[in-house]
Amino acid sequence: MMKHLASFALAAIMVGTASAQYLEIGNRSLSEVENLAVAYGLPSALFSPISGVQAYRLTYPMPFGEDTISVSGAVFVPTDLAMGCANPVHLYAHGTVFERENTPSFLNYEGELGFLMAGLGFTVLMPDYVGLGTDDLHLHPYVHAASEADAGVFMLDALFDESGMSVGQHDASQIFLSGYSQGGHAAAAIHRKLEAERPQYTVVAAAPGSGPYDISGTQFPWTFADASYSNPAYLAYVALGWQSVYGNLYGDLNEYFLEPYASELPGLFDGMTSGAEINAALPVLTEDFAQPNLLNTLLEPGNPFLEAAQDNDVHDWAPQAPTRLYYCTEDEQVYYDNALVAEAAMQAAGAPDVTAINLGAYDHSGCAGQAIFGAALWFSQLATVCELWNVADADAAAGQFAPNPAVDAVRWTRLGSADAWQAYGPSGRKVAEGQGPIIHVADWPAGVYVVRSGAAAQRLVVSH
Repeated sequence: MMKHLASFALAAIMVGTASAQYLEIGNRSLSEVENLAVAYGLPSALFSPISGVQAYRLTYPMPFGEDTISVSGAVFVPTDLAMGCANPVHLYAHGTVFERENTPSFLNYEGELGFLMAGLGFTVLMPDYVGLGTDDLHLHPYVHAASEADAGVFMLDALFDESGMSVGQHDASQIFLSGYSQGGHAAAAIHRKLEAERPQYTVVAAAPGSGPYDISGTQFPWTFADASYSNPAYLAYVALGWQSVYGNLYGDLNEYFLEPYASELPGLFDGMTSGAEINAALPVLTEDFAQPNLLNTLLEPGNPFLEAAQDNDVHDWAPQAPTRLYYCTEDEQVYYDNALVAEAAMQAAGAPDVTAINLGAYDHSGCAGQAIFGAALWFSQLATVCELWNVADADAAAGQFAPNPAVDAVRWTRLGSADAWQAYGPSGRKVAEGQGPIIHVADWPAGVYVVRSGAAAQRLVVSH
């Protein structure tokens, strides 16, 4: 079993340290995780959950500008694995959202995926980012590499804060990184910061998917190459978000956009309006809402927008951990050249193992499942995942269960009325849980079980 390196906190509803708090937000049993996998069309031969999962909302501090702010994210912890074993950690960065609560810690679509990822035996982290989730004080700085990186890195720091109370155990030597769309960009930013600034964490592998890694040289030139763009809201999101961080992109938004859009757009980015609603408020043709010759203006040397774009490029560095850059050739939102440019730049910078992988002729939405679950399955091949409960690891000392073997009910003499217990069957998976010293076993199949409470684990024989 792996060493217990660190832990994080939650009890009952909400507890925490002065710096971080944890709120229980949901759970799935193993059978529910298995059913969820079926609902997503994941073949059992490839995707085999081994554990139920408990989900928490984590709020934690991170630096932002001159301040320290509070942000949120979701944490998913396997519940049915052997005690004393540290889970590998899968940090997943979510894609573009506009509504503040359409985020992992509110169990949105991508948040629900955390149950599947954690069901494979990983502790899963999903940061919400600045201005999203519980943070209603800031405009989300869209595709802003520094704040994306900090949201992920400081979430890891909160997870491994040893002053917290333990819910699960987590292995700092097994960190895996993925994300899709904006999350692919964020995953690359997090990866870069971890390898540069956090030697206490070992990134084993990274698999960003369909991310705008080369914003200045690929994403924005391609965005303006056609007469229309599938998601014009993204263009406004970048302009408003970067202005909120850098403060020098423009004096007035009408330098970028025509009226009435320049006046109307800020009110649409209120954290409650969906991307579909914002897109519906904008014309189909870029020339109908963007100032003439905007691209050439923005990408002129010395233009603050170009400098901001270059500041948020995440392609030109050398990741040391094996890295796969998933992409699809029919992606209409994030142009797949981003992955090819990043692959070439990273290899030229000295990265030992970077590969751009073509997942097929899918559009942006169709590519998502291929990239997200492709990463999860790859990580499962590389990780040392915690074991299920092994009967041989439990204490066989006599006298703690009365009677043992048991037929109908048994008393565990070490437990008080408020003490919780969990029972694991011969397969190692949890079969029952309860509270207090009396354990009813009449409906349990005959066999040898492990019953645990806290740090104690005892063997119990059920005989009918």
